[in-house]
Amino acid sequence: MGPRRKNTRTKTDVYQELKDQIQYLELLPGSIIRESELIERLGVSRTPIREALIRLSNEYLIDVFPQRGTYVAAISFGIARECAYMRHILDTDVCVELCRQKRNLEEELEDSLFFLQKAVNRKQVVDYIKSDNQFHQKIFEIAGHEMTWSIISDSRAHYNRVLTLDLRREGVMENSMKEHREMIKLIAEGNEKELRDLLDVHHDYIHMRKKEEILRYDFPKYFENEVP
Repeated sequence: MGPRRKNTRTKTDVYQELKDQIQYLELLPGSIIRESELIERLGVSRTPIREALIRLSNEYLIDVFPQRGTYVAAISFGIARECAYMRHILDTDVCVELCRQKRNLEEELEDSLFFLQKAVNRKQVVDYIKSDNQFHQKIFEIAGHEMTWSIISDSRAHYNRVLTLDLRREGVMENSMKEHREMIKLIAEGNEKELRDLLDVHHDYIHMRKKEEILRYDFPKYFENEVP
């Protein structure tokens, strides 16, 4: 047997891996987190695990209870709504800016559309969310707002958990795909009014409360009991 390969995971890698497992529901709300299991599974020391858990606790993604243990936090619809609101305001502003230029984005977004459609065809929700992020990131880059995208994408974990549940519902992913294609068309046409109306729906700005009712009914144990 040859020598064991050195684990090259950094503390940032450990943090991102755990965050992805939480935000894409590989680790479900309420699941217990054991440091010893993470050390064994990730092949790292206790220090990067603890540092990652502290960061995730500060982001309200895990709950630490002294003498009781560490758990994946319930999903906060309050935080998810704020994320959706922030994304809506900034994304709309960027898209309208390009719309006023009548910018044709079809060629620049061709790869993103391909991977979105591939995820739809295979019903791969997590791949769809990641491709969706790449699609909108590219729009921000085209408009010259890369840093703004970085800020809002880093804060989307609670909303991504809601989205992961929502996109599993019949027809939701397919409708979202149609909205992406329509968005490109309206920007190229310079149709600002219809673009704004579309983005109100696409970003969950209008229908977030209704979505909350549906998902709370279907998955009551996953969400915090919050005052509306």
